[in-house]
Amino acid sequence: MASKIPPHHTLTSLSITHVQFIQNDILSKLLAYVTLSPLAILCGYVGAILTGRDLKAVVMLGGQLLNEVVNQMLKRLVKQARPTEYLGDGYGMPSSHSQFMAYFATYMVILMYRRYTYKTPPPPLGSDSNILMAHAVSATVVVWAILVVYSRVHLYYHTWQQVVAGTVCGFVFAVAYYFLVNRVLRAKGLMDWIVDHPWACLAHVRDTDAVEDVNKFDWEMWRQWKAQKSKVE
Repeated sequence: MASKIPPHHTLTSLSITHVQFIQNDILSKLLAYVTLSPLAILCGYVGAILTGRDLKAVVMLGGQLLNEVVNQMLKRLVKQARPTEYLGDGYGMPSSHSQFMAYFATYMVILMYRRYTYKTPPPPLGSDSNILMAHAVSATVVVWAILVVYSRVHLYYHTWQQVVAGTVCGFVFAVAYYFLVNRVLRAKGLMDWIVDHPWACLAHVRDTDAVEDVNKFDWEMWRQWKAQKSKVE
Protein backbone atom coordinates (compact mmCIF):
# COMPACT_ATOMS: atom_id res chain seq x y z
CA MET A 1 0.00 0.00 0.00
CA ALA A 2 1.40 3.35 -1.06
CA SER A 3 2.07 5.87 1.69
CA LYS A 4 0.28 9.19 1.59
CA ILE A 5 1.95 12.55 1.95
CA PRO A 6 0.64 14.54 4.93
CA PRO A 7 -1.41 17.52 3.65
CA HIS A 8 0.63 20.04 5.64
CA HIS A 9 3.89 18.98 3.91
CA THR A 10 5.13 20.94 0.90
CA LEU A 11 7.37 19.03 -1.49
CA THR A 12 10.14 20.58 -3.54
CA SER A 13 12.99 19.34 -5.69
CA LEU A 14 16.74 19.37 -5.11
CA SER A 15 17.80 22.12 -7.49
CA ILE A 16 21.33 20.77 -7.95
CA THR A 17 19.93 17.65 -9.65
CA HIS A 18 16.68 19.08 -11.04
CA VAL A 19 16.94 19.93 -14.73
CA GLN A 20 14.03 20.83 -17.01
CA PHE A 21 14.21 20.23 -20.75
CA ILE A 22 12.00 20.34 -23.82
CA GLN A 23 9.72 17.33 -23.95
CA ASN A 24 10.15 14.97 -26.94
CA ASP A 25 13.41 16.73 -27.88
CA ILE A 26 16.21 14.15 -27.89
CA LEU A 27 18.99 16.77 -28.00
CA SER A 28 17.45 18.66 -25.11
CA LYS A 29 17.22 15.47 -23.06
CA LEU A 30 20.84 14.53 -23.81
CA LEU A 31 22.02 18.01 -22.84
CA ALA A 32 20.06 17.72 -19.60
CA TYR A 33 22.28 14.76 -18.72
CA VAL A 34 25.35 16.69 -19.85
CA THR A 35 24.50 19.65 -17.66
CA LEU A 36 24.46 17.31 -14.62
CA SER A 37 27.92 15.92 -15.41
CA PRO A 38 29.82 18.26 -13.05
CA LEU A 39 28.41 16.09 -10.26
CA ALA A 40 30.29 13.15 -11.79
CA ILE A 41 33.49 15.22 -11.66
CA LEU A 42 33.02 15.84 -7.94
CA CYS A 43 32.52 12.11 -7.42
CA GLY A 44 35.69 11.55 -9.45
CA TYR A 45 37.61 13.90 -7.17
CA VAL A 46 36.51 11.96 -4.11
CA GLY A 47 37.35 8.62 -5.72
CA ALA A 48 40.79 9.80 -6.84
CA ILE A 49 41.62 11.18 -3.40
CA LEU A 50 40.45 8.11 -1.50
CA THR A 51 42.21 5.62 -3.78
CA GLY A 52 45.37 7.57 -4.69
CA ARG A 53 45.94 9.61 -1.50
CA ASP A 54 47.65 12.14 -3.74
CA LEU A 55 48.03 15.73 -2.56
CA LYS A 56 47.83 16.88 -6.17
CA ALA A 57 44.18 15.78 -6.38
CA VAL A 58 43.40 17.41 -3.04
CA VAL A 59 44.92 20.70 -4.22
CA MET A 60 42.93 20.59 -7.46
CA LEU A 61 39.69 19.92 -5.56
CA GLY A 62 40.49 22.77 -3.20
CA GLY A 63 40.78 25.09 -6.18
CA GLN A 64 37.53 23.77 -7.60
CA LEU A 65 35.71 24.59 -4.36
CA LEU A 66 37.33 28.03 -4.09
CA ASN A 67 36.27 28.64 -7.67
CA GLU A 68 32.66 28.03 -6.62
CA VAL A 69 33.02 30.49 -3.75
CA VAL A 70 34.34 33.12 -6.16
CA ASN A 71 31.40 32.44 -8.49
CA GLN A 72 28.85 32.97 -5.73
CA MET A 73 30.56 36.20 -4.71
CA LEU A 74 30.50 37.47 -8.30
CA LYS A 75 26.82 36.58 -8.67
CA ARG A 76 25.93 38.57 -5.57
CA LEU A 77 28.05 41.45 -6.80
CA VAL A 78 26.64 41.61 -10.36
CA LYS A 79 23.05 40.58 -9.47
CA GLN A 80 22.01 39.80 -13.03
CA ALA A 81 18.86 37.68 -13.39
CA ARG A 82 18.61 34.49 -15.42
CA PRO A 83 16.89 34.64 -18.82
CA THR A 84 14.01 32.48 -17.54
CA GLU A 85 12.71 33.25 -14.05
CA TYR A 86 11.43 29.76 -13.19
CA LEU A 87 14.61 27.95 -14.30
CA GLY A 88 17.47 27.78 -11.82
CA ASP A 89 18.00 29.38 -8.44
CA GLY A 90 19.65 32.70 -7.72
CA TYR A 91 21.41 35.03 -10.12
CA GLY A 92 22.80 34.02 -13.50
CA MET A 93 25.94 36.12 -14.03
CA PRO A 94 28.41 34.47 -14.28
CA SER A 95 27.22 30.92 -14.97
CA SER A 96 28.46 28.61 -12.21
CA HIS A 97 28.37 25.53 -14.47
CA SER A 98 30.50 27.30 -17.07
CA GLN A 99 32.96 28.56 -14.46
CA PHE A 100 33.14 25.08 -12.89
CA MET A 101 33.90 23.36 -16.20
CA ALA A 102 36.32 26.06 -17.38
CA TYR A 103 38.35 25.67 -14.20
CA PHE A 104 38.34 21.88 -14.47
CA ALA A 105 39.28 21.78 -18.15
CA THR A 106 41.97 24.47 -17.83
CA TYR A 107 43.61 22.87 -14.81
CA MET A 108 43.56 19.44 -16.46
CA VAL A 109 45.17 20.77 -19.64
CA ILE A 110 47.89 22.47 -17.59
CA LEU A 111 48.60 19.22 -15.75
CA MET A 112 48.74 17.31 -19.03
CA TYR A 113 51.21 19.61 -20.81
CA ARG A 114 53.27 21.29 -18.11
CA ARG A 115 56.15 18.79 -18.35
CA TYR A 116 56.68 19.82 -21.98
CA THR A 117 56.61 23.51 -21.10
CA TYR A 118 58.76 23.84 -18.01
CA LYS A 119 61.59 21.43 -18.77
CA THR A 120 64.87 22.92 -19.94
CA PRO A 121 65.29 22.05 -22.69
CA PRO A 122 61.75 20.76 -23.33
CA PRO A 123 61.62 17.23 -24.80
CA PRO A 124 60.36 16.85 -28.38
CA LEU A 125 56.61 16.25 -28.39
CA GLY A 126 57.03 12.99 -30.25
CA SER A 127 59.68 11.60 -27.91
CA ASP A 128 57.25 10.74 -25.09
CA SER A 129 54.61 8.08 -25.58
CA ASN A 130 52.41 9.83 -23.03
CA ILE A 131 51.94 12.81 -25.34
CA LEU A 132 49.11 10.97 -27.09
CA MET A 133 47.39 10.52 -23.75
CA ALA A 134 47.89 14.21 -23.01
CA HIS A 135 46.28 15.12 -26.33
CA ALA A 136 43.39 12.72 -25.77
CA VAL A 137 42.65 13.82 -22.20
CA SER A 138 42.95 17.51 -23.04
CA ALA A 139 40.66 17.23 -26.05
CA THR A 140 38.12 15.26 -24.03
CA VAL A 141 37.88 17.71 -21.13
CA VAL A 142 37.74 20.73 -23.46
CA VAL A 143 34.93 19.21 -25.54
CA TRP A 144 33.17 18.17 -22.34
CA ALA A 145 33.39 21.72 -21.00
CA ILE A 146 32.06 23.16 -24.27
CA LEU A 147 29.07 20.80 -24.19
CA VAL A 148 28.21 21.76 -20.61
CA VAL A 149 28.51 25.45 -21.42
CA TYR A 150 26.29 25.07 -24.48
CA SER A 151 23.74 23.03 -22.51
CA ARG A 152 23.15 25.93 -20.13
CA VAL A 153 22.10 28.17 -23.02
CA HIS A 154 20.19 25.48 -24.93
CA LEU A 155 18.15 24.65 -21.82
CA TYR A 156 17.44 28.37 -21.19
CA TYR A 157 19.21 28.51 -17.82
CA HIS A 158 21.67 31.20 -18.95
CA THR A 159 22.35 33.71 -21.69
CA TRP A 160 25.43 33.53 -23.92
CA GLN A 161 26.89 36.50 -22.06
CA GLN A 162 26.55 34.68 -18.74
CA VAL A 163 28.20 31.45 -19.92
CA VAL A 164 31.03 33.33 -21.64
CA ALA A 165 31.64 35.33 -18.45
CA GLY A 166 31.65 32.12 -16.43
CA THR A 167 34.07 30.48 -18.83
CA VAL A 168 36.49 33.41 -18.69
CA CYS A 169 36.31 33.55 -14.89
CA GLY A 170 36.95 29.82 -14.59
CA PHE A 171 39.90 29.97 -16.97
CA VAL A 172 41.52 32.95 -15.24
CA PHE A 173 41.00 31.47 -11.79
CA ALA A 174 42.47 28.10 -12.82
CA VAL A 175 45.64 29.70 -14.21
CA ALA A 176 46.04 32.03 -11.21
CA TYR A 177 45.39 29.25 -8.70
CA TYR A 178 47.80 26.87 -10.40
CA PHE A 179 50.64 29.38 -10.36
CA LEU A 180 49.87 30.43 -6.77
CA VAL A 181 50.02 26.83 -5.55
CA ASN A 182 52.91 25.57 -7.66
CA ARG A 183 55.10 28.67 -8.05
CA VAL A 184 54.56 30.29 -4.64
CA LEU A 185 53.24 27.90 -1.99
CA ARG A 186 55.15 24.85 -3.22
CA ALA A 187 58.35 26.89 -3.51
CA LYS A 188 57.95 27.93 0.14
CA GLY A 189 57.74 24.29 1.21
CA LEU A 190 54.05 24.20 2.11
CA MET A 191 53.39 20.94 0.26
CA ASP A 192 56.35 19.23 1.95
CA TRP A 193 55.07 20.40 5.32
CA ILE A 194 51.62 18.97 4.58
CA VAL A 195 52.81 15.52 3.49
CA ASP A 196 55.22 15.34 6.44
CA HIS A 197 52.48 16.17 8.94
CA PRO A 198 51.65 13.25 11.26
CA TRP A 199 48.01 13.22 10.14
CA ALA A 200 49.05 13.08 6.48
CA CYS A 201 51.50 10.29 7.26
CA LEU A 202 48.76 8.42 9.08
CA ALA A 203 46.55 8.67 5.99
CA HIS A 204 49.48 7.73 3.69
CA VAL A 205 49.16 11.00 1.76
CA ARG A 206 51.78 11.41 -0.96
CA ASP A 207 52.79 14.19 -3.34
CA THR A 208 53.54 12.95 -6.86
CA ASP A 209 53.89 16.40 -8.38
CA ALA A 210 57.55 15.84 -9.24
CA VAL A 211 56.89 12.38 -10.71
CA GLU A 212 56.74 12.66 -14.49
CA ASP A 213 54.74 9.47 -15.09
CA VAL A 214 52.74 8.38 -12.04
CA ASN A 215 51.36 5.28 -13.77
CA LYS A 216 54.85 4.13 -14.74
CA PHE A 217 56.13 4.91 -11.25
CA ASP A 218 53.37 2.85 -9.64
CA TRP A 219 53.91 0.03 -12.12
CA GLU A 220 57.66 -0.08 -11.42
CA MET A 221 57.03 -0.14 -7.68
CA TRP A 222 54.60 -3.00 -8.19
CA ARG A 223 57.16 -4.90 -10.30
CA GLN A 224 59.75 -4.48 -7.55
CA TRP A 225 57.31 -5.76 -4.96
CA LYS A 226 56.39 -8.71 -7.19
CA ALA A 227 60.04 -9.58 -7.74
CA GLN A 228 60.79 -9.46 -4.02
CA LYS A 229 57.76 -11.61 -3.29
CA SER A 230 58.87 -14.17 -5.84
CA LYS A 231 62.33 -14.40 -4.20
CA VAL A 232 60.79 -14.97 -0.78
CA GLU A 233 58.54 -17.72 -2.08
